[in-house]
Amino acid sequence: MTHGLAGLLIADVAEQSLTRRGLSVGTRLRRALSVLGIVAAEFPDSDLIYSGRVLNMGSLGYLLHHRGHTHTIVWAVVSAVLLWLVARWWVQRTSEPLTRSASTTLLVVALVGTLSHLLLDFTNSYGVHPFWPFDGRWYYGDAVFIVEPWLWLVAIPPLWWNRPRGIGRWLLPFLLVVIVAATVLLGQVARDVSVVLVVFALLWSVGQRLMSATGRTVSGVAAWVLVTVGFFVASSKAEARVREAVVASAAAGERVYDVSLNPGPGDWGCWSAVVVTGTDTTYRVTTAVVAPFRGVRSVAICRTAYQGGRLGTDVLGDLPEHAVVPFVATTQVVWRSTWRASRLALAALYATCEGYAALHFMRVPLFIANGSGLSLDDARFGLGGGFSHMEVPQPGCSRERYWIPGWVPPRGDVLAERKESANRQKRTAN
Repeated sequence: MTHGLAGLLIADVAEQSLTRRGLSVGTRLRRALSVLGIVAAEFPDSDLIYSGRVLNMGSLGYLLHHRGHTHTIVWAVVSAVLLWLVARWWVQRTSEPLTRSASTTLLVVALVGTLSHLLLDFTNSYGVHPFWPFDGRWYYGDAVFIVEPWLWLVAIPPLWWNRPRGIGRWLLPFLLVVIVAATVLLGQVARDVSVVLVVFALLWSVGQRLMSATGRTVSGVAAWVLVTVGFFVASSKAEARVREAVVASAAAGERVYDVSLNPGPGDWGCWSAVVVTGTDTTYRVTTAVVAPFRGVRSVAICRTAYQGGRLGTDVLGDLPEHAVVPFVATTQVVWRSTWRASRLALAALYATCEGYAALHFMRVPLFIANGSGLSLDDARFGLGGGFSHMEVPQPGCSRERYWIPGWVPPRGDVLAERKESANRQKRTAN
């Protein structure tokens, strides 16, 4: 839904741009802009058609190929041109003329739409690698939760009032009611935040009714940008607080490799963190609650506000292998649980068939021995029952069995340091 709403906002900007230039926008062109905006904004997720079972790799196919090749700038541009050609053909099927300006505007909508998908996916902790084949690294925004109520609430009212008739006239307010009800009833949003969201939704909807069509679109886009920027500012502060807390603990040789962050829904002030640290011989995963703005929202408030909710769940809490957290709590970071393995074990996992493939996706791999091999998860998405869960048999199988894309393994830094450490030990022994 978030991608679709972004696509509709892009279409409205395009339509009003044509109108302000004195160009007539007929019914068919208006529909083409709206449909093209939505389809282009959703189109990179067409990889869901072939990822997973179609490649006969189970969950590995999904992990490796969703947000894969279709989530790159190269594919975004190619697919945008294809969608533009289809949209041109559809408009020209009638007697409604398609001017050069209208045709160019359709192309811009298609390009901005497909690229907006990559940009929105970047904002959360799942990640994208948009610069493939020139750069296979994953990029993570760690700022916006994948279903962020603020984005829905700022976008739906201006889109709704700009549609005097048609399916959007009743579907958009229905979606607005659904997201408002969800923030109140599902228990995932903190109570005080849900009150703010409901009041904002009412006032914003009334205010949008009083604006012009252009004013609605401009304010909707501006509010979307402001919400996103706000989350990025809070995310940068949250990451800084986590890194400061690790350094302040002066744990023996521990250094931070990565901090994966997610905010509470609609909440800039409360964040969950999954932190990857290590020494020359160990690899560690630790969870925490972070309050980057302690003057507004303290860690204690965050822990109380989300008891039983999404931030109230500790993915490592039920592990029998979890140990004492080596880091000291601060006024803005409370540590929860930690799990540790040797770097040798991580290297051994990389040497197995499934492990080698999975580590091209997994940012926070966590593995536990079972009767037949290893139980492997990405700690960002829960343990045991999440979509990232898989069983790694021992011994491993042939790597040629899998179609593994050229993504750079996110934890290649730990693996590379393990190799360098082994080389140093070998040189010292010699």
